[in-house]
Amino acid sequence: MGSGGGVIASNVRSGARGPAAMLLAWLLVSMATPAHAEPRVALVIGNANYAANRLKNPRNDAALMSRTLAASGFDVMTVMDATAGEMQRAIAAFGQRLQSPDTVALFYYAGHGVQANGDNYLIPLGSGVTSLEDVARGGIALRDVFQTLEQSQSRLNIVILDACRDNPFGNANGTAPAGLAPVVAPSGTIIGYATAPGRSAGDGDGDNSPYTAALAANIPSPGLTVEDVFRSARRRVREATANRQTPWEHSSLLSEFYFHPKSADPESSADRSSSAAPADARHDEIAAWERIRASNDPEAFKAHIARFPGGLFAEVASVRLARMAAERASTPWQTTVTGAIDPAAARDLAAATAAFEKAVTLDAGPAAADTQSAAFKLYSESAAAGLPSAMFAVARAHDKGLGVPKNLTEAARWYARAADRDHAAAMASLGTMREFGEGTSANLADALRLYRLAADAGDAGGLASLAYLYAQGKGVARDAKRARRLYAQSAEKGHARAMFNLAVMHLRAEGGPTGVADAVRLLQTAAGKGHARATFELAALYDEGRGVARSPRLAAGHVLKALHTAHKDGQRIEVLPGAWSYATRLELQRRLAAKGLYKGGVHGFFNRATRTALAAAASAG
Repeated sequence: MGSGGGVIASNVRSGARGPAAMLLAWLLVSMATPAHAEPRVALVIGNANYAANRLKNPRNDAALMSRTLAASGFDVMTVMDATAGEMQRAIAAFGQRLQSPDTVALFYYAGHGVQANGDNYLIPLGSGVTSLEDVARGGIALRDVFQTLEQSQSRLNIVILDACRDNPFGNANGTAPAGLAPVVAPSGTIIGYATAPGRSAGDGDGDNSPYTAALAANIPSPGLTVEDVFRSARRRVREATANRQTPWEHSSLLSEFYFHPKSADPESSADRSSSAAPADARHDEIAAWERIRASNDPEAFKAHIARFPGGLFAEVASVRLARMAAERASTPWQTTVTGAIDPAAARDLAAATAAFEKAVTLDAGPAAADTQSAAFKLYSESAAAGLPSAMFAVARAHDKGLGVPKNLTEAARWYARAADRDHAAAMASLGTMREFGEGTSANLADALRLYRLAADAGDAGGLASLAYLYAQGKGVARDAKRARRLYAQSAEKGHARAMFNLAVMHLRAEGGPTGVADAVRLLQTAAGKGHARATFELAALYDEGRGVARSPRLAAGHVLKALHTAHKDGQRIEVLPGAWSYATRLELQRRLAAKGLYKGGVHGFFNRATRTALAAAASAG
């Protein structure tokens, strides 16, 4: 798939031919075009300037379709006002580019097209065709295009014929058939006609024909299969022509195709649970802390802070370092945590850090109600002594109802106390409450300030939340490039939401070029951290074979894992049957049946029993 700048044009015949010269161009767009799992190649032909029966719009239509397809990742060859020889050579060159078994091929023609003796012909310029008797001699048989596609290695073929204008070669008594004859699509092909077989289509009163305008409007829509695009275009054409024209398709497709594959919406900063480290990271840090907690070596605590910046024990390690430095200097122990210099305050802080250590250890264990309650009491003791990390833990307990009834007002108050003591994660969480008006009044400007402070301090949650505002243009001028950089910084720190949102930007080519491989890597890492929506999006990639080998088995497994993960987190993911391939739907039903959750037939249709089984799988795991 080409990218770059400008248009490179080369005539297939030597010598200038003036404004009507045939243009054979590989369109290289100046902006990065989306990358896809498969190569995409298109041949677009627009014939308008016939010596007789000139048409107004085919050149405009071909240009519009070329731009639309190039923006959809196709390597586009465009031919304007071509003779028979030029069309034949373009079709042959098109066929030569379809030698990869993964290629998606698209052939588009706008211009005069007629049927004669049951066959369809595309009419070139300078053909000398003036009657139906001349068509077979001077026209390009549509069957030649199909033969080229059948001899190629393409996995999927799309043929679009905006060539059903009034027959220009009808005889005097009007017995010439109108429009094009119906054609049976070769295997793996879908054919789109501007109108039904045997009917005529309009050239359009505007700059484009109704059919091409409708297709170009629908092709960029994410999440639409090629069949959906044609179906939506049909509705638009009928509306635009007061039901006088009804586009028609014939399909023998064996697989699904998306011009712009579906991708998830980015996740907002509303989920403050992301401020807490994942369970595996907590266990790693606790194990590391247990190995050094009794040490008197300052370097051990410095190494711990470097390894777990912003971690559970980073603040406690800083307190230990401050005390060691004071002892070495034979001066009263002081710390920026409390501002205390007297021995009593020092003893209180030592007790507070000990209580905090016990609370963290309890918090990392099984999520039993009595354990959470005991941890909350210890956090509260430590917070009362002025330890910001404990204040943050108390805030989060109120926020999530961990060991204490959920109380967002109290959560906001404690987040604010910790934020006032420069606790970066508390700043990020308080920023989210201010952004959405939860537990406190909504104040987007203050949320932005807090996110920036947290991001400047290197907090992963603050970086991700600030990135979201820039990505959406919420409270700031939209800046996708900056959002992408901030998400990348947060993702490097292991933040799952940032990984997911950065993956979405890669898939949508927002703020930079498309990077499907990078998106897959990010989604896999985020899914491994228990991010439900990343797991679900990864399932979609396996379903489509985008960036990974197509696998209904892995797609179905990730769907079920995502449902269970979301349920545990109090979220909900909906499995819409129309968004998944038939093979994945079959695999889901097989897996649900194997779990004993589904007793219906394995037929790929999501009936009530299937939907009930999916809901049960979410809670059962």
